Amino acid sequence: MNRFARYLLAFGLSLAPLGAAAHPHVFIDAGLRLIYGEGGKLTEVEVEWRYDAFYSLLILEDYGIRPAAGGGLSASDAARLAGFDWDPDPAFEGALYLTVEGRRVGLQQARDFGVSLEGGQIVSRHRRALSTPIPGEAQTIIQVYDPEFYVDFSVPQSPALRGRDDCHVDLRPGDSYAAADAYAAALREALARELASASLLDEEMISVNIGSVGAPEMRVVCGAAR
Repeated sequence: MNRFARYLLAFGLSLAPLGAAAHPHVFIDAGLRLIYGEGGKLTEVEVEWRYDAFYSLLILEDYGIRPAAGGGLSASDAARLAGFDWDPDPAFEGALYLTVEGRRVGLQQARDFGVSLEGGQIVSRHRRALSTPIPGEAQTIIQVYDPEFYVDFSVPQSPALRGRDDCHVDLRPGDSYAAADAYAAALREALARELASASLLDEEMISVNIGSVGAPEMRVVCGAAR
């Protein structure tokens, strides 16, 4: 099951077969900061996920948390929530994908978790170190997406930079309509296969992977290669 599905299922909000229009269930605005270290190489990415207000409410309800005075989180509640949305399973890719010259860049497990509550929205943070730092002069393509399209990620702003001031970032917003169309097509194919095998699974029980269709994309290059 998708990592993000458990809160909705716990509240019985995604049990009915709602069809392709039921996706996505969660909306996240993602923010990134690119960290350049020794030799001007990209070494880490700081990630921020700002959840939609409705899903934030479900998370707070699930943990039995009431906002503190002023609408934030107490230190103890923030500590309880830190890392709530991260799956330690190595297969969990964390919705962050980097490629250089068509090759996927390996990322280490997340660390330095933090959570805050801002305007009724949960904002979670973590850091991902690159398995091998990459030269800033190499064009790096960064995408943020959920291949199951359970979550619709958007990237409202270009990544912030730390450690270099000579980089150019080309932010290409995603296309949720394209992702929704790809999901609907994949779901129809999956349902046809289930019907052919006389399966009685409903649409919410079928896992569909649409890859990076419609995903926001950032192209980053530094120095003379700009």
